Order: sequence, then structure tokens, then C-alpha cells
Amino acid sequence: MLPSNYHLPEKSYYGCVKIGSDNHYTGYFDTIDEAVEELRCLEKRLSYELVKTVEMEGTYPQRAILIEEAYQKSGRTNGLYTGLCKVH
Repeated sequence: MLPSNYHLPEKSYYGCVKIGSDNHYTGYFDTIDEAVEELRCLEKRLSYELVKTVEMEGTYPQRAILIEEAYQKSGRTNGLYTGLCKVH
């Protein structure tokens, strides 16, 4: 849920769903509750519960291990992956 602004007391709210590089938005609503309801409808229309997200990849250290494996498979040697978040 996002407000239409952060600096004014009068604001509207809208929901946002990001799937890959695509952003999907609800309309603007006067209350957070209305926006949450519409966000749930948007998620259902997009079948969002079927989309694999990074949340499903686990937590640290499991996620760090997956990231390192992907880095090693890519063959990159530019040092972008440092392994700092991996617990040994």
C-alpha cells in the first residue's frame, strides 16, 4: 500500500503489485481499507499467488547460498558477489 503523498494530511492510497519488471496498480482510494480490498482483487486477477517470488527462495543463509550458486554458474568474475551475508 502506498500513499499518494507523504507530506500532506489529505492523501489517497493505492496498491501496487510488481511481477518481474511489470508494475500493476489499483486506483486511488480514500482509506487504506478500501485500497487493501482492491489490492487483494488485483492479486486475484493477476493470479499473484501462483507467481514465484524471492520470498519463496528462503531466508539467510539459505538465500545467500542460492545467490552464490547462481553467481558461480553465471561465470562472472567481476566481484559483485562478496558472500558477506552467508553464514559459514
